[in-house]
Amino acid sequence: MKKVYILLIALLPFIPVHSQKTSPRFSYSIGSWDAQIVSFDHLYPTYLADPLGIRLEVSIQHMLYSDMDFEDQINKGGGYLGNYMINPGVRASFLKFSPKSNPKLGISFDLGVTIPVIMRASNNDLIDVDGIYYFAIAAKPTEWLSLRFSKHHISTHIGDEFSYGDVSSPIDFDPNITQLPVRDDFFVSAAARPLWFLHNPQWDILQVYGDFGFFLPGGDFMGTRKNKPYYEAYFNFQGGAELEYYFKNRFFGGFYSAVNVSAYQMNAYAPNISVTGGYIFPQERNSRRLRIGFNYYNGRSLSNQFYNRKEKFIAFIVGFDI
Repeated sequence: MKKVYILLIALLPFIPVHSQKTSPRFSYSIGSWDAQIVSFDHLYPTYLADPLGIRLEVSIQHMLYSDMDFEDQINKGGGYLGNYMINPGVRASFLKFSPKSNPKLGISFDLGVTIPVIMRASNNDLIDVDGIYYFAIAAKPTEWLSLRFSKHHISTHIGDEFSYGDVSSPIDFDPNITQLPVRDDFFVSAAARPLWFLHNPQWDILQVYGDFGFFLPGGDFMGTRKNKPYYEAYFNFQGGAELEYYFKNRFFGGFYSAVNVSAYQMNAYAPNISVTGGYIFPQERNSRRLRIGFNYYNGRSLSNQFYNRKEKFIAFIVGFDI
């Protein structure tokens, strides 16, 4: 299944599709509905502050605390080494059905993949490479509400940073005991825009959302579901809020700020906090966002290989929410 995902993502840039407003190709009329085979206008949003969301993003992280970096000199009078995180991701909607009366509504089947790569900033040694694969059924019954049921498959791989050398971190441990080769989760999600009821598009700037995630042993089209090493840690939660303000003159772009809080049963529901904000480059309002900004994170390691270790950092980010 992973090979199929990679092949689909590789072919996406060569598919000549356009937005709904320009009579997209591969679009067919079915009674009072329009069916579009491939679309990049998603019915469910990409969360701005979700540190492992499906997006194209580069993050330069200044570590404030970490208990998984082996070669830092924090116990010898030195400091922490920073990280680079390169997150190449893309989403696409397949078989998107929208009513002709309002193309903003409808139902779609989504595919996505991101492959976050985390490297040590000082020497580019590889810490971790993950593959996060995503399948979802999304629906938008009204303009202010989006719903989604999704399956995430995470395959994580330890980097060459930990294949040799001594341990010299605040907490000495054997990295082999933390390996989490595969994790599978289902998610039920909802996102709402409460200021939509003002009926003023200029001030429809707030979005709130929540995810309920759960692990269900068994198998499906993506393979045997695994949740190593804690087979009884079934649940995780995520929620957040975000503001996007666009200037009336679309050539000036806009600003964004967002907060995301998550908690996993396998981490004893310790909160993971991500706060981000910055500038959105000029574009169509509420479309795919090209943005720069800063991110503060305090929680479990974003390297899924080291999910049971803590880290805290501030980062400069450049992101494109596809």
